[in-house]
Formats: sequence, C-alpha cells, structure tokens
Amino acid sequence: MPTGLSFSGKKLLNTPFSSLSMALKVAHIHAESDLDILPIVKKALPQLSDEVAVVTTIQHKPRLVEVKAFLESKGKTVTIYGHILGCSVPRMPQKTILYIGMGEFHPKGIALKGQEVVCANPLTMEVFRLAPKDMEQVFRRRKAAYVKFLHAETVGVILTVKTGQKTVQESVKNILGIQKKYPEKQFYFFACDTLNFPDLENFPFVEVWVNTMCPRIGQDDTVRWEKPLLNIEDIRGDHDEKEGFLQVVS
Repeated sequence: MPTGLSFSGKKLLNTPFSSLSMALKVAHIHAESDLDILPIVKKALPQLSDEVAVVTTIQHKPRLVEVKAFLESKGKTVTIYGHILGCSVPRMPQKTILYIGMGEFHPKGIALKGQEVVCANPLTMEVFRLAPKDMEQVFRRRKAAYVKFLHAETVGVILTVKTGQKTVQESVKNILGIQKKYPEKQFYFFACDTLNFPDLENFPFVEVWVNTMCPRIGQDDTVRWEKPLLNIEDIRGDHDEKEGFLQVVS
C-alpha cells in the first residue's frame, strides 16, 4: 500500500509533506569513471555537424573539458551542457547533440523533447542515432491516455513524498489546481514514497492515473500498467508541441 495515502486534496493541503515522508539520512556520492571517453568521441566525429552540444552522465562529467578541446581542434563550435538527468533535459539549439554514456535512458529523454541525438557509448564503443520518430510509440500512448482522461469521470493523481523531490512537493497547490480546470471530474490524490504499480490495483474505481512524480514514469513505464497513465504537464497544457505530444493524432 502506498505510504501516506490520502483521498482528499484538502487533507493534503493541510498535511506537511515532511510529516508524510520518513526522515531518513541519504548520502549522495559522485563516483567518477576512469574510462577514457576520447576514443568514442573520435569515432562519433563523422556524425557531428559544425555546432555540437555535448551532454553526459555525472560519472563522465570531469572529462568533458578534454572532449571540448578535442572537438574544437577539429573545427567544431562546442557547447558543454554537462550532465543530464532522465527527467530533466535542457533545450539545446545546436544542430547536433552528442550524448556520451551507456544505455538509452538519458538520450531517450532528449528524443522525447523532439531532438535527435548522437549516442556514443564509451564502454561498448558503439555509436548510433536516436530520433523523435523512434519515440513514436511513447507519443501514441500519451495521446491515447490524454483522450481517455478527457472522457474519464474519476482520476487518480500520484504525488511523491520521497526525500529530495522538493520541486514537486513545493508545487502541490498548483497540482491540486487541476480540480478547478476540470470541475466535472472527481479527483483522488495518492501520496507515496515509492510507486509500486500493483498497489494501484487496489483502487479499481480510478479510470485514469495522472503522474506528478518523475515524468519518465508517464513516458517509459506506461507499458507496465493497463490503465491510462499520463503526466500532469499533459493535462495542464505545459507540454511543448515540439515534444511530439500533438504530433501523433491518429
């Protein structure tokens, strides 16, 4: 059962989030990688335009100075954006975005913003491109969930009380404001520390779920849950049409 469950927005407004979450001490340690990333950058060079934005994960961040120097020696105009998170991607106007790191989680976050990215994996020495068109399935699920939300009568809104999620917690009043935008719907608010999808089955009366936690839950994890799930940005109109939300309409 989710921690700190509440069925009323009023109750959540009067209940400090700090009292809902356990006061656990968390130590965040930056573990730097000693992997040489220049070889994969050299391999990716033919796929880069004259203007390059460079991003990576935090373990490779200290080596971006070397990357910038190398690319500039090849005549590139380079902007270093540093490390990115899966849930937070800056808008980068450069012609080419170079992601240095393992896996597709982080570059998918860029593609979901409507930008193509050159992915360079320094461990496997693989270079490939990831484009918004590769995210078409995500866009279609998002559009379908939005349509079902518009027709739903009961909506469940998932809130987080996890330590460190202060951005979401400080905007709880704005989140609760969706009740005014859609007065014809009945909203139920659920506060939890860790989202466990099977727990949602305990509330079969909820027709559509709205996520206010990490936005990637409403993008990557919708396949794990049979009921429609979308992010609050999608129903508040905060999404960017360039991200593809309105690109897939059929």
